[in-house]
Amino acid sequence: MKLLDFERYRETREKRAYAPLMLVLTALYLVFELAFNARLLDITGSFATRRDVDAIEFYGRLISSLALTLAFWGMILRRANATYQARPNVIRALFLSTIILMPAAYYGEKALLNRIVAHSTGEQRRDAMFLQYIKRDIVHNEMDPQKIRLDAETRQSPAGKAFLSILPLMGLSVSEGAKQQAEAAVKEAMAKTVRHDTGGTDGHVFNEQFAGPAIQIRARFNRYEDLATTYLRNGRSSVARMAYMNALGRDVTGEREFIPPGLGFAAFANLPPCVAMMRQALHVPDDIPISANMTAEQFASEVRTPMVTREVERRISELDFPADTFVDGQEHAQIGREAMEAVIAPALALVFSVLGALVHLYKSTFYLLYSARTPTGVAHAVVSCMLIAVIIALIRSPNDITRSDLFSSLETQVNAASPWGLGHVLNTSIRWMIQAQPHLYPLNEADRRLLHLTFGTRDIDTTEAGTGVKAPA
Repeated sequence: MKLLDFERYRETREKRAYAPLMLVLTALYLVFELAFNARLLDITGSFATRRDVDAIEFYGRLISSLALTLAFWGMILRRANATYQARPNVIRALFLSTIILMPAAYYGEKALLNRIVAHSTGEQRRDAMFLQYIKRDIVHNEMDPQKIRLDAETRQSPAGKAFLSILPLMGLSVSEGAKQQAEAAVKEAMAKTVRHDTGGTDGHVFNEQFAGPAIQIRARFNRYEDLATTYLRNGRSSVARMAYMNALGRDVTGEREFIPPGLGFAAFANLPPCVAMMRQALHVPDDIPISANMTAEQFASEVRTPMVTREVERRISELDFPADTFVDGQEHAQIGREAMEAVIAPALALVFSVLGALVHLYKSTFYLLYSARTPTGVAHAVVSCMLIAVIIALIRSPNDITRSDLFSSLETQVNAASPWGLGHVLNTSIRWMIQAQPHLYPLNEADRRLLHLTFGTRDIDTTEAGTGVKAPA
């Protein structure tokens, strides 16, 4: 009789009871994954700051670890439901899987990136640094369009951002002749790049960076004149001199030193404390003269131009360093490792993000059908057919990027550089990601804006032409 009761219990037990919970959890994951994908594209498709890259890497690994944990939760809940596990045992299993899988996935993805960088050659690291300059020049519209044809509207489109995310990685496979031609173009654009990196145009730097410290020095000069007048009025006595020097140290220079009364602003601005203040504010080297008394024209010709020229020469010299100086233990190893990481990390994050989105889109659709009593085999078949149809449709939907001569040339060279037909697989995957983004990015970006998420990055404008997303009113 007990056996019959147990069998009746087995028959009435709801085998799909876990599916609605997994549907909710997977859908919640997708909401954040798709929002992250939009921000990832904005950051990696531009010339990101180091802070942005670090933030994207952190949240990318965190979301990937959640994806892996959620996948195991589905298996745990299905098994627990089928074997009638008690609730405390199920909760314990979910907790243990979380504390094991999340750190494993998080640090595993970081270890993968470190391993790729560690096994890169000196030539690859030097090329990675060079490719970062190419990407920067394209993003900032400083590359000669006759050399790389990518207009502003295309660059700012979702497809353009996806292409720029992958461009440095594809560029590691280009021929030596193509590298030399692109290197010449980079050197031509270097002066504009340096000016952009160091604050913008000369006039903008003068107004935004020079004017503030100069105004402060002017205020100190006015205070100096008041103190000097008081000192002269008191007859230059020893007591007056001591009071004068104390006031100068407290209110003007920060140092208890005597400054002769009657200096004009030009002479005052050339005092060592004033010059040091300007140097610190604008990061001017000691061998380049600077004064708060300079006009905009003097600042441009005597300060900015020498600084830009020096930085251009330094960066160009980096492009000419021998490849063996970038290997571990050599002079430029750290520069090379950072450049290689900057090339690999965005592409790796984009790949994991797209894979996570596809897998959990599959799972959420399956759980939806499964919760609605659809037979398991039928649910898998329906979702698989839908996903395959979408993938094929997007592969067969070329856009301006994937039709361009530049992309075709890169595909050819990736194929030539990859063994065992892996180049074709890589090119097809890249083509799919670039062609999918115009359809997916507007929805993902709307999701991100709705949740007000920046994932630790700067809150950049994403309303450029071609995105299809308008800023909220």
